[in-house]
Amino acid sequence: MNFDIAIIGGGNAGLSLARNLFRDQTKKKIIVIEPELPENKAANWCTWVHKDSVSIFKNSIKGSWEDWTVSNKTQKINHSSSSYKYICIDAAKYLTQIENELNNSNVSILRDAVVEISEEKNRKEIICKNNTVVADHVYDSRPPELHTNLLRQHFYGVEFELIEPHHINSVILMDFDVDQFDGLHFIYALPFSERRLFVESTVISQELNQIEWYEDQIKLWMKNKNLDYLKKISSEKGVIPQGKIEYKNEGIHCIGTRGGAVRLSSGYAFHNIQSQVGKLANNIRNDCYDVPVAMNKFVTFMDEIFNKVLINNPQIAVDLFLNTTKSLSADEFAKFMTNKTNFNIWLKVIAQMPKKPFIGQILKRANRG
Repeated sequence: MNFDIAIIGGGNAGLSLARNLFRDQTKKKIIVIEPELPENKAANWCTWVHKDSVSIFKNSIKGSWEDWTVSNKTQKINHSSSSYKYICIDAAKYLTQIENELNNSNVSILRDAVVEISEEKNRKEIICKNNTVVADHVYDSRPPELHTNLLRQHFYGVEFELIEPHHINSVILMDFDVDQFDGLHFIYALPFSERRLFVESTVISQELNQIEWYEDQIKLWMKNKNLDYLKKISSEKGVIPQGKIEYKNEGIHCIGTRGGAVRLSSGYAFHNIQSQVGKLANNIRNDCYDVPVAMNKFVTFMDEIFNKVLINNPQIAVDLFLNTTKSLSADEFAKFMTNKTNFNIWLKVIAQMPKKPFIGQILKRANRG
């Protein structure tokens, strides 16, 4: 099978790129190689979207909120925005809609798993379990392999149907009033309806935990909130890299999480992936196949400094998140999380950094050149 463009992975990055190219009415032959059906990819993808852009995702939005909180045992910061909404996208619905749009187009979907990629006479040969695909250009959107020393955000969450209404009126972005002995730990919660609640235990550290550990943390948090459930509707788990990932194979282009689209300080990726593949499709339309940088150098530099401060000074991590949130308005916070930060917002964020460890990390980076 011969194609102009092969996209490995049918997740957010892979299918969004394929759809953008299809909508550009490209005449190139494109194939997406993905072993799983989209309806089997149950997950909650969340981000901030300006209220005027919410309609873009209307058919796959699972929840939408104007209010969010960050808290610990002694304080709670409330944000309420009139311009931005925090939305939760049903990943299975979103991906299914894209595949349906691509039916009867110049984009083929191959249900197979990639085993090996090699180069043959300036073309890439993709060997799958049951097929072999040859393409001029290959974009790999599979989840990256994570080395052991990499900082990562790992989580396990459950959507519950509760016995009684929960009375939680806003998204709980971070509740730090939980066990902090195994890394920076917080509870994340999405109130989909008065009796339907998604609760996730999230840890930022270099070491992963057993599923039972996250389950125990969720049970304890719910017990402290006097929340009892009737049944578990669904669950999800994941690991997000919060460090730079680099691949040396120059013949293969990496996109999405694999291509550096994760915000290193927060783990948010949906907005960055959409931006990256949108720009890439525009490049391809102009016969340029290079992948745009997902994050500018300053943001990456600041995020790396932020993460180093967290790793080396875990005792100040919770206060750092709380103080940063408190220093920004709701709209500023949404802009900061979606990489639309202006100079004034950066000044506010930097002002919350603990001066000695922050400057120390900058000097270490400078000495390394």
